[in-house]
Amino acid sequence: MVPLIHLPGTEMVYSNLSMMLMRQIVESITHLTLDRFLQQRVFGPLGMRRNLFSPPRSLQALIPPAEDDHRLRKRIIQGEVHDQNSWMMGGVAGHAGLFSTASDLSVFEQMLLNGGIYGRKRILKQSTVEEFTRRQDIIAGSSWALGWDTPWDGSSAGHYLSPRAFGHTGFTGTSMWAIPINSSSSFC
Repeated sequence: MVPLIHLPGTEMVYSNLSMMLMRQIVESITHLTLDRFLQQRVFGPLGMRRNLFSPPRSLQALIPPAEDDHRLRKRIIQGEVHDQNSWMMGGVAGHAGLFSTASDLSVFEQMLLNGGIYGRKRILKQSTVEEFTRRQDIIAGSSWALGWDTPWDGSSAGHYLSPRAFGHTGFTGTSMWAIPINSSSSFC
């Protein structure tokens, strides 16, 4: 047994565990692997053609290297997941391993900004988008939404973005932020 570092509800510590468990939950409920579920329910309907786990060799050279892993894999990591937990899970995990392009991510972000709709297709309920992109304040001072971050002085968004903005920064340097701009409704 590992002792608690903080009492529950007093401190926020980033962890991938919830997203790793989310993969198991999705697969248990849908009887599909996470990558197939996302392809059928999100990426395919949005027309996101370059959003995938475990890119084929033909695309790996187009992906910037993440690191020279001297310890575990003993080679340069390029075109495969950097995160060791995801790598050991076959590259398909809820917390890491998804590769994309700026154009595909812009489609996904626009769907979120549209309240779950893109190209006249409803992908997510508006209430789901609102719940997942809103700062939760479960722990006082935490900037986290559900799966997203919100701006704070130490984030990559700093104090420059609207408090309603939401985004994500990846371990290997990726960053994306969405900024809802229509103040009369939840999303533009």
